[in-house]
Order: sequence, then structure tokens, then C-alpha cells
Amino acid sequence: MDIVDLHCDLLCYLGIDPKRDAFNPAIRCSGPQLKAGNVKLQVLAIFAESNLYSVLYGQEQLRRFLSLPVQYPDYFTKDSILPAFESASAFALEAEPFDHVLDRLESILTQITPLYISLTWNGENRFGGGCGSDKGLKSDGEELLKFLSGRGIAIDFSHTSDPLAYDILNAIDKHDLNLRVMASHSNFRTLQDQPRNLPDDLAKAIIDRKGLIGLNFYKKFLETPRQLYEMINYGIQLGGTEALAFGADFFCLDDLHTILQGPSGFFDEMSDSSKYPSILEGIRREMRLSDDQLENIASKNALRFIENKHAISL
Repeated sequence: MDIVDLHCDLLCYLGIDPKRDAFNPAIRCSGPQLKAGNVKLQVLAIFAESNLYSVLYGQEQLRRFLSLPVQYPDYFTKDSILPAFESASAFALEAEPFDHVLDRLESILTQITPLYISLTWNGENRFGGGCGSDKGLKSDGEELLKFLSGRGIAIDFSHTSDPLAYDILNAIDKHDLNLRVMASHSNFRTLQDQPRNLPDDLAKAIIDRKGLIGLNFYKKFLETPRQLYEMINYGIQLGGTEALAFGADFFCLDDLHTILQGPSGFFDEMSDSSKYPSILEGIRREMRLSDDQLENIASKNALRFIENKHAISL
């Protein structure tokens, strides 16, 4: 069964050092691991913290994204990868004039169309409050939403603060913006109380707006491997039969160990992209889902969303 995965940090890994390649299994989403897991479409996040080097790091990741089909044609093609921005800091410095940000983003959009953009990562930046912050949408964030309206790029809630997520929804409605919303790699906070997991009302808002929720495999957001089944069941109960997808969040632990807090790592059963066939078999066995239901979660929900990229959010 084909897999679409909405979030991994392969580009973050490659962008750190030009000598790195896409074969190291420590990435957990290497070319061979993706192939073994039958991942037919992988969304590759461009990630940067808010600092003086964020744009340089983002530009290097963009360069590596564009080079993947050339360097590794047996593992990556133009049809098997999509870009996304895990934080807008990857194309915006904190203190530069806002028109410079828009000019740079306009140039980037001549090269790629990201599936989604998250305004923030953790903490806050010029656009709003990220995970761990109590800040909402800032004026630059509202203007960025207006700029993105109608361009087929979704707004990602996986790293927003709750106030930012509510403010984004309100801004979309207030200004009648043509923007879809999603959570590329988040679970449900009712089952696992972590700020990166979605509260029920935000999950329902994403579902009601025909968005996507990519289930995250990272230990901090799943209490046990079996809780994945509970997350799927809970999402279905919330009305998300056509919204659930996978956003495993695979990354190289060694690169981020200094900023990780709480339980870190991945359970052996879902430790890298090659495990997707056994993950699907476990879901089939434990949940007794039909083949159609399982295929929707594995790929079809995400593909419908991707193919219908200019749909209005409501």
C-alpha cells in the first residue's frame, strides 16, 4: 500500500553539512528507508530557528531539495517529493524590512510551491507565537497570510501556539482569505497532553475546513506505540475520517539533542520510514479497518488535499 508522509526533516539534516548524503539511516527518512517503506510521496520540511543565519540555512535546504532528483534519481523524483516550510523564519530575518521578506518569498515561489508554511516554530518570531508561547498573530503574520491567499499553499498549525491558531482562523474569515489549514505532524492533546498536540476545537476546525492532520510518531507525542491506534480512533470520532494522514516527523536525533526536552526518540516499531508496511499491518490487525479506510489514512486523504490545492478553506 502506498504511503504519503506529510513531514520529515531530511533537508534539515542535509543542510547542516554539504558533505552529508541522503543514505545515512540515522536520518530515519533516508532514500533507501523511504523506498523500503513504499513512501510514494514525502513532504520535506525546510526548517530554521529564528536567528541571524535562518535565511542562509533555509536557502541551503532549498538548494538541497532541488538537487535531490539529480543526485539520487533512484530514490527521489519530482513526483515523489514536495517541499514545505516548517517555519517562516527560513525565508525571513527578524529585523529586515517586510517588503524584503515578500520579495524573497516571491522569488522562492518561482522555484517551488510549498505544500504548507508554518508561520513559526517553537517560541515566537515576527509573525506570531509558536509552540511554548502565549502570543497570537502579529501584524506581519496577518500580512503574510494575505500575501499567501489564493496561492495554493496551506497554513500549518503543528507549531503554532493556541492563540496563534485561533487568530489565523479568525484572520482567514475576517479577510475572506483563500487559505487552507492543516497540522502536518501533530496528534490529539486529549489523549496525550502536549502543547504540540491539537486541542479538540482546533482539530475540529481543521476537519471542518477539509484540512489534514498528519499523525506524529515521535515519543513525546505518543505515550506508547499502541496509542497510535487510539489517535486514529479518536480522530475518526472527531469526524476526521477524510482528514487523517501520516506526518511521522522523522529526523536525526543527534542533530537536535541539545534542544529536545522530555522523552526523545522513536519507538522501535515506528523508528523510521521503512517500518510503514508493518505499521499498516498493525493498524489493520488491531483496528479492523477496511482496506479503503486504511488506504485513505495511508495516502488518499493527503493526495486529495494536495491535488485540490486551490480549494477555499470553507
